Amino acid sequence: MTLNEIETQFTELTTSDQFHRFEVVIESHQRAHCEVYSRYGRKYLPIAAFKHADVTTFPISEAEDIFMSSSTGGNERSRHFIRKMSIYQDAVCAGFESVFGPGPFTIWAFLPGYIPNSSLVRMLKILIERYGHDNSQFFLSDHLPQIESHDPPLIFFGAAFGLLDLVESNIYRLPGDARIVETGGMKTHRREMTRAELHAQLARGFGLQENRIWSEYGMCELLSQAYAKGGGVYYPPPWMRVIIVDPLNPEQILPEGEAGLLAITDLANIHTVSSILTEDLGVKRGHGFEVLGRFPGSALRGCNFLLDSG
Repeated sequence: MTLNEIETQFTELTTSDQFHRFEVVIESHQRAHCEVYSRYGRKYLPIAAFKHADVTTFPISEAEDIFMSSSTGGNERSRHFIRKMSIYQDAVCAGFESVFGPGPFTIWAFLPGYIPNSSLVRMLKILIERYGHDNSQFFLSDHLPQIESHDPPLIFFGAAFGLLDLVESNIYRLPGDARIVETGGMKTHRREMTRAELHAQLARGFGLQENRIWSEYGMCELLSQAYAKGGGVYYPPPWMRVIIVDPLNPEQILPEGEAGLLAITDLANIHTVSSILTEDLGVKRGHGFEVLGRFPGSALRGCNFLLDSG
């Protein structure tokens, strides 16, 4: 199994044995060619490394794109150097289509404050181009576009705080088959709320059943996404594995139902680092996971080691 083969086959994984074979090849390559990952030594690289180092297995001058984080937690932004945009496009489209189907759809994107080279903006541009009907669009104002009766079903992506602002200033009535997909950002400039509270308020504000309020989990440092089809449990695609680890000892995997840090292996991260220790608290729920919020303070003491060893 070569890296070139993995690049074209990772979205076709169906078994844990295949995942393991791909993972071994990818991790070996990353240990050999990503200096910061090799120096760190442990399996799951703290996500903050993307703020402080060039997490890449190739010269950054060869990157086809650079994703930047939204920097909601501070002034420093993570940078993810993308070796091949085709890999990201394959991950985005295969993950989306497995959840929503082949389309076409009317896709709206409401992302106030997001920078143009954020991974979420890139993702939605890809989805609109690949699956979007003519009425699909980004918009910035609080006046929603019109939905025509003959348009395909609506999928409305939006940052949680932006969607909340929309429904707190207006009452909208979307078609009953519409789906809202909130993309995180639970902490608003006013207060923090649970995801259940957010979904209930969005359902009322858009005139939908609560099971039409879905969620997407993704980040600048990962090339794949997980979706929750209503409720709070996200399900990753087959090439993405999520476990829960002890925040004080990330080598220890926690059992189902016990809260800890999300540790994610995304095989689409072929040319950077595929195994990432996030700053999100979560709980394993069967084949899925629930996100409980950000870990208070800095969970990533390992980054001190990472920087001090430079």
